[in-house]
Amino acid sequence: MEFYSFILISIIVFVLKPDEGVQYKKYNEDYKKYIHRVVSRIHSQIGSNEMQSLKLKQHSNNMDVQENPQLDDFSHYYRYTISVLIFKYTEILNKFLDYMHIIMNQCKQFHERNDCEQFICCVTLLEVEVKNSKTMFGYLQNAMKFISYIDIKCLFVGIIIMPNPITDEITFFQQFIKILELNFDINISPNLEGSEMKLEFFTKFYTDGLEILNKSFHYSNIIDDSIKTDLTTNKNMEYSNENNLNIVYLSCSELNSFYNETIEIWYKHLGFEQFLNPKTPEFTPPKDPQIKQDDGIVALNILLRETGWKSMNHINIVYYNKIYNLDSIISDPIDDINFRIKKEHVTKLLRCRYTEILKNYHVLLSTIFFLCNYDSFYFRNKCLIELFNSLDKSKKMLEGLHTALITLNKSSIWIVNLRSYSSLHKILEWVADILYLLNTNNFSRINFDNETDNQKANEKIKKHLANFRIILSNLHTYLHGQISYLHNWCLLTEPFYEKNEKKIFFKNLVKISNDPNTPQKVQIYLNACDYFDNFCEDIYMSCYKNLGFEKVDCRNKKLDHKLVRYLKIR
Repeated sequence: MEFYSFILISIIVFVLKPDEGVQYKKYNEDYKKYIHRVVSRIHSQIGSNEMQSLKLKQHSNNMDVQENPQLDDFSHYYRYTISVLIFKYTEILNKFLDYMHIIMNQCKQFHERNDCEQFICCVTLLEVEVKNSKTMFGYLQNAMKFISYIDIKCLFVGIIIMPNPITDEITFFQQFIKILELNFDINISPNLEGSEMKLEFFTKFYTDGLEILNKSFHYSNIIDDSIKTDLTTNKNMEYSNENNLNIVYLSCSELNSFYNETIEIWYKHLGFEQFLNPKTPEFTPPKDPQIKQDDGIVALNILLRETGWKSMNHINIVYYNKIYNLDSIISDPIDDINFRIKKEHVTKLLRCRYTEILKNYHVLLSTIFFLCNYDSFYFRNKCLIELFNSLDKSKKMLEGLHTALITLNKSSIWIVNLRSYSSLHKILEWVADILYLLNTNNFSRINFDNETDNQKANEKIKKHLANFRIILSNLHTYLHGQISYLHNWCLLTEPFYEKNEKKIFFKNLVKISNDPNTPQKVQIYLNACDYFDNFCEDIYMSCYKNLGFEKVDCRNKKLDHKLVRYLKIR
């Protein structure tokens, strides 16, 4: 009994590793306290008057908004504070559009009166002030990005609907200004035709921007959007005794002051300079003691500079009810502030991509196998040999994926959490299992070309066919469970390969490029194998070589003990 008790205790100690568990728990608690200090600072600086002036939706009225809430109440406190912040930022964007609308209306009146000089002057003044907004939007975007870096899943247990930062909305405004700068040079002498084009451009932006912001107000989780103020009506009353051009000058002057006040009150005063460039321990994010975070930051910055990510442009990930596209995942440089959340986003993106690769890999193998059994029945053995040879060549792709996954863990980018949607352990298991079967069985054509005895050749084919079926069966089993809930963590704008579609594709390909010296049935499977070979080569280049994994130095870095068994692929 003592012997069995000793074994049981040993197993528990091995699996749980108490020191690691305690360290990780302390790190999470430190992170929660860090975010708590950040949110408390934002809450206090927004001010109680500003908070109380907003009308809450009925279901939010029971929220605890104490100045010093306990961590147990933090989900309510966080949701309220960040919702107010996002609402105020949305109001800022809306106020910018209101000022634009006031000035544009004056410009249109000049145009209707055929007052060309005043019209050109009006549009030019508007253009100058719109371009002057660039700095303000840069600060607002930095603030919203910081909020988007907060790791929600660490803070709150269970599925909680949290406010999403309006990074996409601000990006829309920033892109508008970039297009304006690229297409309209303010140093070129303005004329009537150019001013008309600019006003049309401004009008289109105003309409689109207003539609985007109305959605943002409408989907606010906390704030009742009926409380929006109508700046346009108020200003029209205020300017009622002014002439048209004075209204334009006054509006431009107020707009310029609005930029400076916004930066001061809604960025610097709230503490975002300290959050993004911390100089004190209070607002410095903690580092995970279990990993070499500095190495992880270096490695992730190396990877994200590479071109291979373009192959994933059709994939969006879902993280706490917010959809992130490729650009939002890879565009920001990695540092201590965003490393925690960025590594989660990157590994989730790779899980989506690698799952897609293995799914399409399985479909292509199944399709060619079908062609061998049915469409190329009279050439079945030759077809199978070509299929096996292509399968053998796919080792290069699989080894690239295997190395990439090992590198991600050794470089502290992928931290193993078996229950996480961003965990890659299943992908590594699949890849390692397939590689093991390929490396322990010689599927290469050479294995068959050197065989002169037909009976022995048939026996080899039969043996390899049994192993091939195991690979297909294992892949099908692995993928079946994953694909069923893939939509929970990623959205693909390109569909998976489909077996019937690929069969038709390969048959049609023969009609285009048929070799008169090769039977059509043979050409079909040869083309299919060539297609599979190119698929694997493209994946090797885009998802291994062109992602920079060879540039990441993993020497003397340990692999997570839970993954060691996946190193055995030979």
